[in-house]
Amino acid sequence: MTNKEYITAYQKTKFSTNSVKSSHEVIRELMFQLSNSLQKIIIDINEYSSDQTKNQNISKKEVALKKSKNMSKCLTIIYGLQTSLDFDNAPDIAGNLFQLYEFARQQVIKGFTKKDASGVQQALEIIGEILNGWKDISLQVRTS
Repeated sequence: MTNKEYITAYQKTKFSTNSVKSSHEVIRELMFQLSNSLQKIIIDINEYSSDQTKNQNISKKEVALKKSKNMSKCLTIIYGLQTSLDFDNAPDIAGNLFQLYEFARQQVIKGFTKKDASGVQQALEIIGEILNGWKDISLQVRTS
């Protein structure tokens, strides 16, 4: 490798480390993505169980595949959030958040299998409250 190639490789590495977000930003982004996916699941469940699919020439199979993709994304994000909790430094907060995430996970599965959006709506409301808390934390971190 020439010196120029080493410098180029170093600059790429330096750029990628500057783009790494803080842990607060990562969690906030995961929560935002989870909230969006929960909203999509609610829409998918309502579409699947209504006559809208007939009116829009969308097959129930297409809606089911879309709903399955959104459910999988939700469950993956919830798992990531649960595994990122710090039970060593904040066991009470981590335990409470774990239970809330677990409730959301169960509601997503229940809503998916029973084609009932009400539980998913409850999960969305809880995740929305947690997301608002993360937004507040992020603002406090930026201003301090």
